[in-house]
Parts: sequence; C-alpha cells; structure tokens
Amino acid sequence: MKTKWKQPSQNSIDAIAHGMIFADGSEFDVRLTIDGELALHHNARIELEGAKEGLNPYVEQNHSDDLRAAGFDIFSDLIEDSRIKSSWINGCATACIEIKRPHPKAKITGSYFNRQGMTEHVSKIMRNIEEHLSPLDIPERNTVIYSFDSETMEAHKLSKINIPAAKINPSIRPWGPAPIRRAMALPSFGKRTVLGMVKHWKEIGCPVLPLALKHLYSWSKYLHLGKTYSFKGKSMLQLNQERRGFPIHVWPTPMEIEKDIISGGFTALSDLMDPTIIRTPLGQTRWLKPGTQPLDEDLEQKMNGLSSDENAKHLLKLASERPAWVNLDLKERQEVIDRLGRKLSWPEIKADEGSPPWEIPRFIGHRGAGKTFREG
Repeated sequence: MKTKWKQPSQNSIDAIAHGMIFADGSEFDVRLTIDGELALHHNARIELEGAKEGLNPYVEQNHSDDLRAAGFDIFSDLIEDSRIKSSWINGCATACIEIKRPHPKAKITGSYFNRQGMTEHVSKIMRNIEEHLSPLDIPERNTVIYSFDSETMEAHKLSKINIPAAKINPSIRPWGPAPIRRAMALPSFGKRTVLGMVKHWKEIGCPVLPLALKHLYSWSKYLHLGKTYSFKGKSMLQLNQERRGFPIHVWPTPMEIEKDIISGGFTALSDLMDPTIIRTPLGQTRWLKPGTQPLDEDLEQKMNGLSSDENAKHLLKLASERPAWVNLDLKERQEVIDRLGRKLSWPEIKADEGSPPWEIPRFIGHRGAGKTFREG
C-alpha cells in the first residue's frame, strides 16, 4: 500500500530540510524577533489557529523563546540541524532566504504609507543572516537573500554583507489582505518588461531575478506597452537569447508546467513537494533535482515524455543513480554546463569546484515543503 506523505509545517526545520534533501533546495522566510533572533515564519501575524496564549499578535513583538515554545523554529537552530548541514552548509543545495517586513500595527518600523526605518530594518536582518552563516564557510552560489521590499538593494548596500541579494517582482506591501496586496502590486507589472527587469536587476547587482509567474503566464503580463514573454514557445527562445543565462526564479510553479519551466531554463519554486507524486498531471515523470543531480540528455527526454506509474518508477530509479553535482569532476561538470548552455543560449561558463552556476535551473521547495497556512 502506498505510504501517505505527511507535509511538515511551512518554514519549519523539517520542511526546509525536506526541500534541501528531496529537491535542489528551499525558499524560506525570516522575521526579526524582539531579542534579535530570526524566526522562520511567513505571515505577519502568528500562524496559529484559535487562542495564542502568551504571544503578542505580530511575530516581531515576540521573544524567540516564546515562539519556540509555541512550536515555531528559529534560524540559529536551523543551521545546527544535521540534515541542513549535510545538504546546504556542506553540500550544494540552495537556500533562498526571504526577508519579511513587520506589519505597521507591530509598531516596529514604518507605517502604512511611510517607509521610515524600513531600509535599516531589512539591512539589519541581512547582517544578522551573514553573522550566522559567515563562520560556516557555506559554498558560493548556495545562498541568496530575497525580499519584496522596493529598496532591497539599497538595504544590501547599507548592510555591506557578502551574501548576494535580489528584490522580488512584483513589489508587494507588508500589510493588508492578500487580494488587496496583490491589487496594489499591479503597477509593478506595468513598469518593465521581463527583459527590462533582467537588464535592470543585472545592473543593480542581483545574481537572480525572482519573478511572479504572472509576468509570464496571465493577463497581468500585458499591463506594460513592451514585448511580452512566456515560459515556452518562440517568445521563450527570444527571451533566452536576450537574457544570456541570467537566472529567473519563477514562483509559484504549478505541477502541470514544472517541466516547461525547467526545460525553458528557469528555476522553479514549487508548493507541490510530495515525493510520492511521481508524475505530473500530463503524465511526465517528475524530477526535483535538475540542478544538484543533473540528468543526461537521453534520460531527461524520457522523463519529459508520457509514462505509466511503473515506467515512471523505473525512470526515477535511473535518475536517483545519477551522480550528484558534488561527485562530478570538472570535466563532467563542464559537459553539463555546455549542454545546457547550447540549448539555453548561455555565454561561456567555466566549471569550478563550487556549487552549480546560478544559470543552471533548480527546483526549489517554496517555504521548504510547500504552503500549509493561509496568507495573512
């Protein structure tokens, strides 16, 4: 009988470890507690149903010990976890660490229409992250900091840290019901084309462009007057020729298009992290480690085709026997890079002893193992 997967709570250490082990890495959220720790928590309000006895309503108003006691995990504990150490700190899994800003009602910094102190707050969290990670000698290209804050790169410059950062598009405010926040983000869709964003993000020093899928796959992408692009077809080929490998991280990535996203040279952020679901709705065999355990061309084509459950299990077994990136020598790494580079119009990239180049598409678990709590 098929074992049912139990999804861990979003942003928990178990969830983040799941993304690091079963996929190429994890995206997760951090908030600054009143005692200077980093809580692994998405929503501005405490993510508990019913009474929140002993806790203030907003995460940043609480002490890390109280949050631990309520069942929430802390960044300093995350980096001590043996699974995290082997996959991220000593391996080549990717961590996309998203900085969350406090709600105005928390009275930590800023207000509904005033940013006062917000850039400094984001910068402080950046320094906190680096202070935790710098003694660990995590390999290059394993970590990037995300933020929806419009002045993410100004905060990064102020922080003077070495870990790279990238602002997410669209820019979304830290307050209001989810539909209101999304509506207020619509002007971001009209400001630049996807290619315009690639050029701008590159100019301001971002290693990647974290991008809402709606920029490629909804009516929202038509809100600007320039050329529109997709994640497949002729416009995708044109985008790849122009961006020359500049990495685009796409969120969210529905299961039915995850193969197109990866094949198109994009990194996928997914909420569908159940390892027992081995086929997409279209019948393709899922592979969640395209970056850290790359397939050869023949196996990739077979897994992208239609398969029965039995055939998918066979293909997954073959894929799991492929060498991980950490076990490839420089010649083998260069072969992977060159094959993808020819397909995706990259410039010349030289293999090195580090983690996969940012250009290589990855499959990243959103909030570790996917969303488990409503937005708020």
